[in-house]
Amino acid sequence: MSERKKNIEGTRPGIVADLQPSDDQSAIVRKLGAISLLSQEEIDFLEGLQNNTLAIAAGTDFITDGNDLRTTFIMMEGWAKRYVLLPSGRRQILSYVLPGDILGLHVNFRSKATYSAAALTDCKVAVVDPRRMLEISQKFPVLAAGLSWCTAREFAILGDQAVRLGRLGAQQRIAHLLLELRSRMRLIGETNGEWLDFPMTQADLADTLGLSIVHVNRQLMDLRQRKIITLERDHVHLDDVKALSEMSHFDFEHLAEFQI
Repeated sequence: MSERKKNIEGTRPGIVADLQPSDDQSAIVRKLGAISLLSQEEIDFLEGLQNNTLAIAAGTDFITDGNDLRTTFIMMEGWAKRYVLLPSGRRQILSYVLPGDILGLHVNFRSKATYSAAALTDCKVAVVDPRRMLEISQKFPVLAAGLSWCTAREFAILGDQAVRLGRLGAQQRIAHLLLELRSRMRLIGETNGEWLDFPMTQADLADTLGLSIVHVNRQLMDLRQRKIITLERDHVHLDDVKALSEMSHFDFEHLAEFQI
């Protein structure tokens, strides 16, 4: 959670002085609260959106490419992956869905899914009637701006994925992805020092980064042997963030403009 104190008394009606995201708030409240000053009414509305929840077991698909998509999902707990399955059976993972992320944000304007989504871990998602999302633009302009920010940040993340696949070497791709995940998880207070959740298999990493499983294994072993990362089950420690950033040319300011 950010240590920066928000001195916001009197800035907007309904905002309490020094209001900060807290651990007992949902991930989407922590995420939007980290980049905008939320009133208690706005926080209550976001929390109320998540009353209808669904547990999804790891490995379960809950969005299928080309099928009707009539529901908005807010990730509350766990990780998921967005992916496309080619006719050849090969899979390309587009991005990872972390707590606080939204799937089907624009379902009111596009009723067919353009990707599949599967739970990477056991997940808890909020199932939201898309009409409730339209209420945000009608009643809560600050939250509406926050959702626009979510969309812009998602485009930035997908842009980074395109750069990784098109212009970076194998080890650079891994380092770049690790630093992206670090930035995203720090925003919602889901890190412990430089320890990050890392629930992906090597097959997932291969399908994310356009590499073979063997090549992913070799690069991870090299990073471990050079004491740049430490891998444990479902977690990774970034031992040398500077080395990761130098080898991958990761631009911290690129995502920093989308976070505190």
